[in-house]
Amino acid sequence: MSSFTSLEVGKRALAAQRLGLDVTGNNIANVNTSNYSRRAANLSETDPKLTTTGYIGTGVLVDTLRTFREEFFDKEIRKNVAKKAAYENEEKAVSKIEAILGEPSENGLSELMTEFFNSFENLSVKPDDLGLRSNVLAKAESLVERFHTISYQLTEMRKQTISELSQSVNDINKLLNEIADLNVKIVSAKAQTGTDIQSFIDKRVEKLENLSSLVGIHTTSNDSGSINVFVNGINVVTGNVAERLRLVEYVNPFSGEQTLRLATVDQNEAIKNYVSPQDGIVYSNLRIYNVVLDDLESSNSFSVAKQLDELASAFVQKFNAISVTGWGLDDNDLLPPGRYFFEPALGTVKASNIRLSDDIKNNPRNIPTSDAPAEPGNNNICLKFARLSTDSTFVDSKTAIDYYAYFLASIGTIGSEATSGRKTTDLISQQLTNQREAVIGVNLDEEAVNLIKFQKAFEASSRVINMTNEILATIVNLGR
Repeated sequence: MSSFTSLEVGKRALAAQRLGLDVTGNNIANVNTSNYSRRAANLSETDPKLTTTGYIGTGVLVDTLRTFREEFFDKEIRKNVAKKAAYENEEKAVSKIEAILGEPSENGLSELMTEFFNSFENLSVKPDDLGLRSNVLAKAESLVERFHTISYQLTEMRKQTISELSQSVNDINKLLNEIADLNVKIVSAKAQTGTDIQSFIDKRVEKLENLSSLVGIHTTSNDSGSINVFVNGINVVTGNVAERLRLVEYVNPFSGEQTLRLATVDQNEAIKNYVSPQDGIVYSNLRIYNVVLDDLESSNSFSVAKQLDELASAFVQKFNAISVTGWGLDDNDLLPPGRYFFEPALGTVKASNIRLSDDIKNNPRNIPTSDAPAEPGNNNICLKFARLSTDSTFVDSKTAIDYYAYFLASIGTIGSEATSGRKTTDLISQQLTNQREAVIGVNLDEEAVNLIKFQKAFEASSRVINMTNEILATIVNLGR
């Protein structure tokens, strides 16, 4: 083998070991980089050269840069990320609802209903006592105000959910475009070099996980290196083309119920396909808006707002049915004055619009307590009001207190399921992440060994070149 061949061998060795150092250094630099997959330089011997004494090696080249990323773990993590995000969002929503209801407390609806019923028990002992009558009105006002406060806060929470959904859709559209752009870069790089640029693939994996947390996705790969993204069967990214999504409001023409859906749209904002996510924050918030906080919910699922309105409506119906049959302290006509206790007596009653009737509000003497005219000490109507606390037909075949207790238990069940799901997905997430990191993560001890290995190899390769250079100098000097 000539000295020039030795120089070529040394040069190739220097280049290969230097690249190995570069790869190792990059791994170390990205030890804390999210979604980074470690790389390794795969070295291979160059084709040998035939000499008079046989074939002899001609050096080394970096054959490929190997990545350790595993698509299996990426897909499983994306699935779990979507479920985890939905559970976390639902758990947060239930916590807000529980804070709004404020149970148990002295200002909670349960305690205020009990005090309201008890005020009639107290009044029945002395129905002509103005102090006791004023107490009934005070308890009624407290109950009405609590209905109003809860209803207002649930409505504000529903409005906030729209805002969160709008922001999520903006984030989704941004991520879809970024994924399509990365597809273009990956395809272009692969067409030019025949290999993938792992940095772009790692970035795409990160974008996909962010997208999955918002709206559960499924992906398929193309031979070109690009991927297609689907949301419950609807294609939202195809190669370098990203769909645009937006929220679409639907108003039921018969009930007036307002619901939101996600849809892909064209450049003219015309709807192309409706998208129904099955996981992720958007799925959770759509369910919260369309079901949990929808006071006109029509799918017979559990709705906090609707059931609260049903309870308020039952108070109006039950109390008014008794109230119109009674007489107040100053009523002497043979026929009862027909005063309502609550309004609205006609039309739809909601927690937001229930109120004391104008005939009774600020007029404690007008509270119907007697079942006959000109009998201020008669307490028969007052007792009927008090017995409503044990009326098992008050609402939905339950007493008012039992109905509200069941209502609170249903909310607690939703919260418990969300917490359980979040804990389970937390555990799965940790396990999957650990398994993936064991494959693609950077091990500093291993990289330190590689660093020394490539450093020593580089130093030895440089000595080969130095020795060859000295030999060549000697040969040149011999010819002088």
